[in-house]
Amino acid sequence: MQHSFDTGSLQAQLSDILESVSFIVPELCLACLLIVVVVLELVFKSKASWLFAVVMVSGLVLTMWLLYRQVAVESRSLFGMLKPDLLAIYCRWLICLAALIIALMSVNDRVRSENFRRGPLIRTGEYNAVLLGLVLGAMFLSMSVHLLMIYLSIEMLSISAYMLTHFNFNQRSAEASVKYALYGGVASALMLYGMSLLYGLTGTLDITSAAFHEGVETAPASLLLTGGVLTAGGFLFKIAAVPFHSWAPDVYEGAPTPVTALFSVVPKIAGFAVLIRYTAYFFSATSGDFPWQTFLAAIAIITIFVGNLTALWQQNAKRLMAYSSIAHSGFILTGVLAASEIGGFSVLFYLTVYALMNLGTFLLISMISRKTGIEDIAQYRGLGLQYPFLGILMLIAMISLTGLPPTAGFTAKLLVFSALWDAYQNTGSDTLLMVFVLGLLNTVIALFYYLKIPYYMFFKKNETVTAAGSSTYNSPGKQQNLYSFRIFDKILASVLIFPLLILFFKADWITELINTITFKF
Repeated sequence: MQHSFDTGSLQAQLSDILESVSFIVPELCLACLLIVVVVLELVFKSKASWLFAVVMVSGLVLTMWLLYRQVAVESRSLFGMLKPDLLAIYCRWLICLAALIIALMSVNDRVRSENFRRGPLIRTGEYNAVLLGLVLGAMFLSMSVHLLMIYLSIEMLSISAYMLTHFNFNQRSAEASVKYALYGGVASALMLYGMSLLYGLTGTLDITSAAFHEGVETAPASLLLTGGVLTAGGFLFKIAAVPFHSWAPDVYEGAPTPVTALFSVVPKIAGFAVLIRYTAYFFSATSGDFPWQTFLAAIAIITIFVGNLTALWQQNAKRLMAYSSIAHSGFILTGVLAASEIGGFSVLFYLTVYALMNLGTFLLISMISRKTGIEDIAQYRGLGLQYPFLGILMLIAMISLTGLPPTAGFTAKLLVFSALWDAYQNTGSDTLLMVFVLGLLNTVIALFYYLKIPYYMFFKKNETVTAAGSSTYNSPGKQQNLYSFRIFDKILASVLIFPLLILFFKADWITELINTITFKF
């Protein structure tokens, strides 16, 4: 029996595949970089430790350049699974920028093992490989419009995060890693079940297709509510929103500080990117019987209250930043809740400023911990007086995280609340008004725990000067000498913190770029 093949059809399919591959060249670059890092680890191991740092930084800079040169395509690619539009390009570029900063932060940060001493994180091949795996998963997630691709991207991101959490190689990081994996497994199972319900109701996994839209419109409200909420649970886990937030404090405290900074920024960027798409294509197609606005409003408000109120009682700086991260997820959710062009605009601006604020703050916490061995806020006494430059940077970061002028944090919250108020005026929804009022109230609450750190640094004194002239600080069980901070860390911290002041006056540097993005609501 002879078989005939349609050569023209095969050529067309190959052409489509090659064209689609051109849209993910930055991801292919990172995948090749991952392979290079693994090979270098196998061949050189610790003999070329600085080579890892050079390769990582060079590869991430090249990827950012490729993203900068990339042309946005509104049509889907790779069999309808990805949408490399302007939203995806912007979020992927932001993810790579954050990863580059994390790589630079890791140059001086060492593994804090209880059993053996390891070198700086960035100089180990396995750390770089897992870090790149997480970045790859986040980049794919930010442009996924297919439920299967969304699930695979989240799993790639999550599994890499579980491994990175244990890179201190001590009991605390091991417990945090196990807890993270358990919570992540539950969240993934719930999300997968929700996706299966949506597939059964619509007959497709493509959330942008007409079949998905029609299926959502005609589906029974109870099944739609179950499938929609469970699917959204996976996204809420990645952004550390209630009720999928419990992993954050222990993971933030147990992981190496650069890894904690990575967790606080990169998964949030990717999670909110896919949440914006999910809200646009799923919630907009639901009937009036589906209370999606009430659902998101409740999640946002509870997340803000849980993050802020719990942060008030924290004494460890990294745990405080964990609950701060939870609260900020709630604030960003209010921008998604607005379901408008200005709402999507405010979310991206907030994420950009949030990345600078959090990365800068964690770098300062890492500098203090590395030089003094302390992480408790009460032990920060007098640091601002002895190191005024460090204290000023921390003060700016805390003011910006609170959302006060003259910092970009104020502009970010102003845009989010403006989007919410605009949506309230257009719809007259009491739910939006309640979120607006409670959100403003929580901005005041945040003031009390954010300014606690500068208060101890500038207004509390607990230092003694030794005969040799070096300062020591009281810490449990021992005293640590304070040495001069590295100039590299000072420069990097300045690059992250001072733009928070500049962007308050020149916010148009970012807003003009975000204005080119079209949000479908």
